[in-house]
Amino acid sequence: MNEKLKRISFLDGLRGVAILWVILFHAYVRWPNLVAYGNKYSDVMFFKYGWLGVDLFFMISGFVILMTLEKTTDFFQFMYRRWLRLFPAMLIVSLLVFTTARAVFPERPSGIPVFRDLLPGLTFISNDLLARIFHTPMGVIDGVYWSLFVEVKFYVLFGIIFFAFGADAAIAGLVGLFISYILNIPWMGQFAPEYMGWFASGAMFYLYFKSASKKWLWMGLLMALAGAVSLPTKNVDAKLAAAVMSLFFMLVIMNERLQSIIGSKFLLFLGFVSYPLYLIHQNMMISLIVKLGRWMPFIPDFLLPVIPIAFVVAIGWLIATYAEPGFRNLLRGIFEEKKARKPKA
Repeated sequence: MNEKLKRISFLDGLRGVAILWVILFHAYVRWPNLVAYGNKYSDVMFFKYGWLGVDLFFMISGFVILMTLEKTTDFFQFMYRRWLRLFPAMLIVSLLVFTTARAVFPERPSGIPVFRDLLPGLTFISNDLLARIFHTPMGVIDGVYWSLFVEVKFYVLFGIIFFAFGADAAIAGLVGLFISYILNIPWMGQFAPEYMGWFASGAMFYLYFKSASKKWLWMGLLMALAGAVSLPTKNVDAKLAAAVMSLFFMLVIMNERLQSIIGSKFLLFLGFVSYPLYLIHQNMMISLIVKLGRWMPFIPDFLLPVIPIAFVVAIGWLIATYAEPGFRNLLRGIFEEKKARKPKA
């Protein structure tokens, strides 16, 4: 393997940046009607555009998934590995949230889930699509799951084209989908084309990181800037923030000094827990902020989210360190045992 490709721990640092950005947005900006400090911090620049952390996650995913596909033999093995990566934490978090929502966290912004709300997360199929399939309203355990539904669409589309036609064609397919969003082709909307530019950009940056070809560097930046400009908002500052994020990603990919900074222990830790933390943080954290605002009104507004954030980070760490790996190993053992027992033709 290319020695350079072994030294990519900074990707976990980038995940740490992304999850921190999202958490601060949800804690200080997203729910002004629920928290004691209202919209007091809604204009703080780093908090205000924290929703862009999801787009940063998409860029990281484009980078990582292309690298993963190059190490995978076929589409089904790839999807199995992705499922094994995503499902254990999703099941653990979904059951934890479902069983604690009513008794412990009734202040949840998403309300109290019912049993059928487990289905979208566990199948990675959006609640809107499931509602159309089953002809019944379908909720979701947490609103942040929407990005997982987009991720899975990316895996399927990118993986199929990659194994059929190769990496260049797979990236071109993503770019084509993104262009369909720009051109407002309605029937393409089911493929989440507005986000495919971020994945394409990440994949292009991976090819630059792998080959040092400047062609891929500038194409990746151009694709990311196109994503920034085409954000579904008229807010110019938001578009500028997305452009800065794109430049930041590119500079990290290019510069080893920045990679070492992004690879700090704190950001690597957040990157390590980022997936279960992303799944669990929003509703649980906001519920705790509301509780603390009621119980301890003497806590300064700015510090009110600190304990809730620390709490959800701790839960994310427990899941990432103990529950998730144990359950994943159990599932892997079951499937590998079944495969070993399957008679050969």
